[in-house]
Amino acid sequence: MMRRALWFSMGLFLAACNKSTLLHSYKPLPLEGWDRRDTICFDLPQVQKDIDATLYIGLRTKAYIGIQNVALAVELTDETAGICLCDTVHYPLTDAEGYTLTRGVNTHQYETQQLPFYLKKGEQGTIRIHHLMANETLTGITEVGIKIETK
Repeated sequence: MMRRALWFSMGLFLAACNKSTLLHSYKPLPLEGWDRRDTICFDLPQVQKDIDATLYIGLRTKAYIGIQNVALAVELTDETAGICLCDTVHYPLTDAEGYTLTRGVNTHQYETQQLPFYLKKGEQGTIRIHHLMANETLTGITEVGIKIETK
């Protein structure tokens, strides 16, 4: 019995070690709303080896957001090549009746699908995010964040 518990624990430990978080950070947005010209920037740490990574974009919102989905432009830039990845993320926030797609009382947290990207050894870069919505200013979104997991 003890041997089975030990093997089970080792399996969980090894499964947990498959991915590691390189960066997980959120930045607050102004209380008056997220203006289309406001770009949220996250500086990436310099990596010691080439890595395949997965990027997730996170949003934190108030209980009532007022829009069904949001479109975001996500750019990965480095100091030498300029923009090396540009993607548009369409983000569902509520269903057709206006009910949020996450649980929460006063705030809700959303995370996008996986966005794969590659970081080269010694490079430093920045992830830049801005919204692509018709409204000049989005209200109800309180924070934008990123999470980068290495494979």
